[in-house]
Amino acid sequence: MKLLSKYWPLAVAVILYILYACTDIYWFRWSIIAFLLLYVLQLILRKAPNGSIMRYLFVPLAFGFSIIGDMFLHYDEGRAPLFIAGVAFYFIAHVFYICYTLRKGKVNWAMLAVLTAVFIAYYFWLLVPSISNTGIRAAVLLYILVSCLSVSCASAMPYGPTMDKTAKLLVITGISSLLFSDFLISLHDFMGISTGYFLMLPTFYLSQILVSGAVIHLLDGRD
Repeated sequence: MKLLSKYWPLAVAVILYILYACTDIYWFRWSIIAFLLLYVLQLILRKAPNGSIMRYLFVPLAFGFSIIGDMFLHYDEGRAPLFIAGVAFYFIAHVFYICYTLRKGKVNWAMLAVLTAVFIAYYFWLLVPSISNTGIRAAVLLYILVSCLSVSCASAMPYGPTMDKTAKLLVITGISSLLFSDFLISLHDFMGISTGYFLMLPTFYLSQILVSGAVIHLLDGRD
């Protein structure tokens, strides 16, 4: 019961996703991140230490840009400008995640090198031949780079007053889930591979749920 009283917003987010999965009503899907954004924002404003408020605010900002990106991609209907706009908003969301996780310039350079090498090879070998639009190619490349950097910064977060092992694990897993979800989208949309695509939305929303869990873990219970 103690865990439920603390993490009930995450349960609400899961229920909203189940409602969307059962009804296919887009606004249930949209409301998942919107609800988490509002809950995390009020928690930050009430309980974040004065010197850390701005750092924490990068999380709801990332959620907000994710909502807009999701809307563009949901309604793009194959139109390149809307797709590129959606990717751009997700790009900005990753920049905010980087701002939240980047502490004292720390980056896991080994992880960044491995992730970048793997995804750049995937991009040039498999994606480029499948994408005819130059603008989409550029947007996808930039998004791959920022995603790899985002995961690498999260894995290098040092411990301190605003981070512990549990929160760090939640953040790393959350941002990695977002990278995995995007990978499934690229397989499906550009290469016509549907294997595992059923995990795309669950892992996308798992990302925000886990990052929200990290913020709740760090802030809930503070005086």
